[in-house]
Amino acid sequence: MYLTISAQKMGSTYNSSVGNYVDYLEKENQDRLPEQREEFFDQENDSVRPQTVIEKIDANTAKLRQKDPKFYSIVVSPNQRELKAIGNDPNMLREYTRKLMEDYAKSFHRNQEVKAENLKYYAKIEHERTYRGFDKQVQENAPYRGEIARLRNEIRKVERGESIGNVNELEKKIKEQERLAPLKQNGQLVAAGMQKEGPQTHIHIIVSRRDVTNTYTLSLMSKPKASEVELNGKTVKRGFDRDSFYQTAEKTFEVQTELCGILCGEKGPCQGTGEVLCQGHGTAHEGKGHGV
Repeated sequence: MYLTISAQKMGSTYNSSVGNYVDYLEKENQDRLPEQREEFFDQENDSVRPQTVIEKIDANTAKLRQKDPKFYSIVVSPNQRELKAIGNDPNMLREYTRKLMEDYAKSFHRNQEVKAENLKYYAKIEHERTYRGFDKQVQENAPYRGEIARLRNEIRKVERGESIGNVNELEKKIKEQERLAPLKQNGQLVAAGMQKEGPQTHIHIIVSRRDVTNTYTLSLMSKPKASEVELNGKTVKRGFDRDSFYQTAEKTFEVQTELCGILCGEKGPCQGTGEVLCQGHGTAHEGKGHGV
């Protein structure tokens, strides 16, 4: 399980609206039949229109300054073994998301308890991923792709009569670079824009920085240990406990999907921190770490 949380990106090239992000998340639905599309959903509804997501998130910004992020993005990425164990079932992932957002709400330390119904969020399941320029696999192949591009350019010059050379020898050098490149997929060098193979299902969650009533702010910027205050003679934490949220996220997944029983062949509770072991087994589930 891999989990990332990031604030809305702000700056001269970013719109304060969530619209661009929603449009980006709709990319997989293009050219798909209606029954094949993945819809946005929330704590209560399995289908929410993209325009509704934009309107609700954009309107839920009372008392936020112009340069403040208006929402947070959470990306939940089960590993391929976990996806295989649940049959890559989107219904199970939707239910897990709802449980996860209960954990998210509980990770806030405020004067009043925060529950999932206090959150304004919308989530969407995606099934595809492509390699990006900063991915390790792409960067490791970059020197080889650069040399291949140079050799191909040299071939074009020779063919145009602008340079002297042996095209066959240059093509042999290209094949050698392709052979030496460390990372390939289906015989092709891994490059930015290439679709990743295998199950790649993951969940995008857009969660407003304000509560569902637009009354108070739920900020992830403050850590509980740094925000301890004295209240009625007691030290009380204020803020968002990321460590607790990360640790609970995977345990919730295993409990919700009975992954412990599926992977180990025997049902039972799992330990949710560090290496996750099934009780009575010595088998650790792979893919630990929150990656943030």
